[in-house]
Amino acid sequence: MSTAIQPQGMERYEPALPEAAPVLDAPVRMVTLLEDRAQVTRGGTVRVRAGQNRVVVHGVAPVLQDVSLRAEVVSGQARVADVRIRRSLRIRTADKPEAARVLEERIEALRLEREQVLEDQARARQRFERVHQMLVLGASEIPEDAGWGMGAAAQWQDTFDALFRKARQLRESALKATFTAERLAEEIAALMRQRQAMDRVDHQVVGWLEVDVLAEAEGEVEVRIHYVVPNALWRPLHSARLLAGSRVHVASSAAVWQDTGEDWKEAELRFSTARSSLGIEPPLLRADLLTVKKKSETVVVQARQVQVQKAGLGSAPASGAAAPVAPASVDLPGVDDGGETRNLKAPGRNTILSDGRPNIIPLFTFEAEAESSLVAFPELENKVFLRAVARNTSPNPVLAGPVELLQENGFVGWTQTLFVAPQEKFELSFGPEESVRIQREEKRESQLNPVSKWNEATARLTLYLSNLSGTPRTVAVTERLPVSEIEHVKIELDREKTSGSPVLDENGFCTWKVELPANGHGRLHLAYKMSTAPGVQSA
Repeated sequence: MSTAIQPQGMERYEPALPEAAPVLDAPVRMVTLLEDRAQVTRGGTVRVRAGQNRVVVHGVAPVLQDVSLRAEVVSGQARVADVRIRRSLRIRTADKPEAARVLEERIEALRLEREQVLEDQARARQRFERVHQMLVLGASEIPEDAGWGMGAAAQWQDTFDALFRKARQLRESALKATFTAERLAEEIAALMRQRQAMDRVDHQVVGWLEVDVLAEAEGEVEVRIHYVVPNALWRPLHSARLLAGSRVHVASSAAVWQDTGEDWKEAELRFSTARSSLGIEPPLLRADLLTVKKKSETVVVQARQVQVQKAGLGSAPASGAAAPVAPASVDLPGVDDGGETRNLKAPGRNTILSDGRPNIIPLFTFEAEAESSLVAFPELENKVFLRAVARNTSPNPVLAGPVELLQENGFVGWTQTLFVAPQEKFELSFGPEESVRIQREEKRESQLNPVSKWNEATARLTLYLSNLSGTPRTVAVTERLPVSEIEHVKIELDREKTSGSPVLDENGFCTWKVELPANGHGRLHLAYKMSTAPGVQSA
């Protein structure tokens, strides 16, 4: 017969909670999540008498912003005269001698078990060292015995097979003991934390609302309450699956975190890209002093890297969208709405607990035709990638954020996308194509033109492509040429020494369409000349 442990203790509030006032049951009805906060709407019905009534709403987030708190009567012959938040410190002193004794016995038992596991691990390692020494000595004696005509190959094989089998068993035992000891250490640490929690006083800040309602007559009134809380945010998260290389299924979701002190149970969730924290004050005007400076006879040029980033392919650009800058790593960036505030509604009702953990809330999905192709950028990576170009057929935009890549055989990896407006094309990379290999070689030469006195630097690139599969492949290979912004530096493509007729755009990207036969090879050459005028110096 087991006896349950009954904790005994005391709980008090400073200041004390209101007891005489009627309680308004107003659960969270709707939550609008912003980039760094959330707007909460509660609603409920309470019966009031004629005149002034004070009702209380328990379980409210104590971190809510007081200035954002407002209440209104939705239905009923009444009005709200005032609403305010009250906070109290809940002090709970728990005395659990029996529970503490049980924990201490469990901790001591785990410690003894861990010590025994560590002893077994040490013995297994010692035995493994001895077997290892026997193997080394045996291997060193084989040439000597063979020189004297002693021993047989079958005998040596049987002996070494037995020793290797024993060594593997000992190593597996030592490894298993290591994992067991780590697990026991984690259990002991968790129980120690529980035991220490019994020795301290538990303090928690709680909050409740006091609503003053002026009613014309006795009856039921519906009250709606609005306020803003920090410690809540959301970020877009997407998933893209490539189906048979011809269609893309995209699912857009919202990752939600909240640690406000109140749980949102079965609430309607809305996600907004509005930035209420941004100021609207105009910039301060300062004097701008203009001075005259003698023009330098020496031209100093600087070579810099410029990222050409564009999520969509220009079929339906968003109005007022600024030029995006891609982050250096895949993470959860700030919400980019393309310059226009967006509001997305989650289907159904959802529950978000106040534990600070991420919650994935589905928003919308769409499926579109995709044009898949193989592309390569050898300057960045000596690999060929599978790229899919599709159109956003959803009425909602795809917000900037990380994208989980999937194919029919499972997970591929992670990438990121910038803002994609409705009906705009976008592209995603679904990982490298291992059956196509590529290598890159680069040579540079520099000489002074004796006639023009211009410094001429020549660059020659050679690309080697191999198709290891049994089917023909078409690869779009892109290389880059420098682009000059001043007349003192000129870049010219040497088309005679360049393979084929590549397409060269205004950003300096040179692209070929390479047809690789089954189990075939290919080679590309690119040559260009960069000339700098006399007196030009590099920064």
